[in-house]
Amino acid sequence: MTSIFLVRHAQCEGNAMNALAGRTDFKLTKDGEDMVQKLNEELKKYKIDNIYSSPSTRCIETIKPIAKYLNLNIITCKDLMERDFGIYDGMTWDNVNKINPKIMQNKIKFNQFIEIPEGESNQEVEQRMKRCMTKIAEDNKGKTVLVCSHGCAILSFFKTILNCKNYKDLSAYSQNNAAISILQYDNNKFKIIKTNKTDYLYKNKEDLNVKKENLNVRQNNKIFSS
Repeated sequence: MTSIFLVRHAQCEGNAMNALAGRTDFKLTKDGEDMVQKLNEELKKYKIDNIYSSPSTRCIETIKPIAKYLNLNIITCKDLMERDFGIYDGMTWDNVNKINPKIMQNKIKFNQFIEIPEGESNQEVEQRMKRCMTKIAEDNKGKTVLVCSHGCAILSFFKTILNCKNYKDLSAYSQNNAAISILQYDNNKFKIIKTNKTDYLYKNKEDLNVKKENLNVRQNNKIFSS
């Protein structure tokens, strides 16, 4: 059996801008750096044998401290990268709406991106994520691994292993920044043990106020940047 800690990167500049971050190589914000410190302390509790990551700067920066602490190299995998949002990649939602409001309308209605010019399809993201995560799990039987990826990419992976017909059924599996999901892989099957674990980020009153503010922003916008 392979145990997997699947982490979404900490808050990046694209998230703070409410942008379709995608393949644009945004760095972490100050809040994101604070998240990384707390994530590092949380991950120190576990025995991790190998670390894998999307090559995006925001992912590498998220797990660099725990990799240094454990004296492990970060193995980068292009298939763990965020969805390519084509001509809208890196743009804020305000600007996307001025060009093509149907993108947001579809996201709200179906919880998925449809008809992104020059971008990846849902199926392409699903296939590469499933292929990459399966290879990582197969290569680390009997071990525990840490994998850092992105919001849309992780959701696409969950869709494949949960055999969901559409993304609307996956709203409960959306990942906050620096969230940890715990999975097990055995007999060619993935099992989700826990998803979107963020309690370690909010251990004092000030942190809880930040959490409430972030949730309100997410609810008001109804659109989450990647």
